[in-house]
Amino acid sequence: MNRITFSLLVLAVLMLAAVVGGCVSSAVVPAAGDLKKFHSVEEIRRYIMNNSAVAAGSETSYNGVWTGADRVMPEALPAAGESAAKGVSSSVPSQSVPDHSVTNVQVAGVDEPDFVKNDGRYIYMISGQSLAIVDAYPAASASIVSKTPLDDTPRDLFIDGDRLVLFITGTGSGAEPENPDASSMVKMMPAYYHTSTPVAHAIFYDISDRARPKVIKDFTIDGDYVDARLISNNLYVITREQIYPYDTDRITVPVVREGLSAVDTPDVYYFDNPEQQYAFTTISSFDIAAAKEREAKTYLVGSGNILYVSEDAMYISYENYHPIDYPMRNGPVAAVMPESIPRENIGSPGMGATVSGGAAVPPILWEDFNRMSESEKQAVIADMKASEADAIRNQEIDRTTTVIHKISILSGSITYDARGEVAGSLKDQFAMDEHDGNLRVATTSNVYTRQGQYEYNNVFVLDSGMKTIGTLTHIAEAEQIYATRFIGDRLYMVTFKRVDPFFVIDLSAPANPKILGRLKIPGFSDYLHPYDATHIIGLGKETGTNAWGGVSTQGLKLALFDVSDVEHPSLVDKVEIGDAGTDSAALTDHKAFLFDRAKNLLVIPARVVTNQPAIPDETSAVPPVQPKIWYGAWVFGVTPESGFTLRGTVEHGTDSSSYYWYGSSSAEVKRSLYIGDVLYTISSKQIKANSLSAINTTIATISLPDGGDILYPPLLPME
Repeated sequence: MNRITFSLLVLAVLMLAAVVGGCVSSAVVPAAGDLKKFHSVEEIRRYIMNNSAVAAGSETSYNGVWTGADRVMPEALPAAGESAAKGVSSSVPSQSVPDHSVTNVQVAGVDEPDFVKNDGRYIYMISGQSLAIVDAYPAASASIVSKTPLDDTPRDLFIDGDRLVLFITGTGSGAEPENPDASSMVKMMPAYYHTSTPVAHAIFYDISDRARPKVIKDFTIDGDYVDARLISNNLYVITREQIYPYDTDRITVPVVREGLSAVDTPDVYYFDNPEQQYAFTTISSFDIAAAKEREAKTYLVGSGNILYVSEDAMYISYENYHPIDYPMRNGPVAAVMPESIPRENIGSPGMGATVSGGAAVPPILWEDFNRMSESEKQAVIADMKASEADAIRNQEIDRTTTVIHKISILSGSITYDARGEVAGSLKDQFAMDEHDGNLRVATTSNVYTRQGQYEYNNVFVLDSGMKTIGTLTHIAEAEQIYATRFIGDRLYMVTFKRVDPFFVIDLSAPANPKILGRLKIPGFSDYLHPYDATHIIGLGKETGTNAWGGVSTQGLKLALFDVSDVEHPSLVDKVEIGDAGTDSAALTDHKAFLFDRAKNLLVIPARVVTNQPAIPDETSAVPPVQPKIWYGAWVFGVTPESGFTLRGTVEHGTDSSSYYWYGSSSAEVKRSLYIGDVLYTISSKQIKANSLSAINTTIATISLPDGGDILYPPLLPME
């Protein structure tokens, strides 16, 4: 076994799970330190220098270059006088508001920001570098009533009555080190590290006059804008400021300002646990109606956040890496693969991602695995599981865990609760869910041993104190999570490597999660959405077998699952849209998914690729294919009895000449919404209003400001 430093050995021992019957209990993780508070920037600087070195497995890092002038905690300046908000009301239009859609959110009652919102008459959206307000209903007379130029990078917005809050990422002034000659490391860094720092703006508008939005407050918070939530009248904004260990002399704590005046200098809290990367994560709360800052707190935690928010708690997560260095390995699974599988290219340089020990995980690994018989696959999995157990006994395993911080939020107050840690990585915010005071979490573990990569999935249940009380590990070995949805006492989960196993997992006994049933079908789902108590809609991609026996991705796939018989879930219906290269904004952003069961309405924005024969080339043995691109939205009705029924499509554009340059076409639909009996589909260049009773009938087209294509270098031809 290789020697490792004592500090890293201690960390690894705390992290490694116990072996029970040849399997790993992935719930055993490093113990969390107590929450503490810094009292000066010098204390923060010293802590980061010491603990970054420990986490990296060395007592000195970056050649011991830790020099620079000290900084002090900035004093909080007196708060600026609050300017009164004029014309604020609880309702928007004076006339009755027609039925309208809202942003598709994860938790009812917890609104999520987006670049487009509507209130039943007006559509509010970020359009390029402008804030556009569209008088959208009635659709026949729809028009843009105001266009407000914006600086920096606009990100998201909220609306609440006559109040609009816009979030923008900008830059603040960054001072040069007081003694730049003291640190050659700092002098070597790019100029932008020394000239600017990120800041997030929360700009409050009075929109009682939609034609003339008026800024009433502009709050700036040090750090990048990460996300926000609106719960009743309470607005919570999350920002993150990355800390660079080689530049600790430049550290200043985050401040919340209104104009040039500081309204809050949050206390900075931390845990006495080493991290490989650090960032200031600041949570600020505001009264949205009064446009007033309530409270802010900063936490020095790991870098990279996936956020889940319930009505009374915020869960901030990030990955924590626990690497062990190995000598170079000879291929990830060569030692356990059957002799019938060819070894060509296994472990060859440049064939795949490199892990901490230097070994490559080439794509051919899964191509070979997929060609195995079921008995051969199970033999490989059994050997890898044994290898994982052996590596844990010898304290020689690469493992990633996810740290989750629970922070209570109530009426604008922010109170830290607890810290938990689970094995594996989260895919997105839907991998977490709070229910009856417990947090349920789904992760994918991707561990590395001397015999190679071993992948599987887990479900954990943490109590209100973030202690793990329920564990289910090694689900769908040799696959990874593609989609999860917690609904009541169940988890619906899709994993994928070659086929799409759809799992129904019982969480009614939090200490004993168990698989109730599973369904294997071709393709996979990236997003799951409840239809009702016994049916789930899945959106993802269809798959097929390529000429080499591997898996190739094809068009979009809509699937409707029946889970009334939990032990035997079934596929009610599926629809495939387009050929390889077809995509949808809803695959990676749930806010692009529009579903209303009462209206029998499902809208999927789509970039549809259709491969058509091109002009024959006599010199080519294979007939060429000329892809055609269609941009727009597909509109369906869906019921358990009849499955999916196409109601129509809304086209925003077509393109056959710039296929290899696509990526940010202004015609690509990103959002859809409805007001009354009208469907609105939104791309960068326009809004189209179509009748819900006759989808193919366009009532109006509204051109948007600043819409234009952003073209990328040519992509390689697709299969």
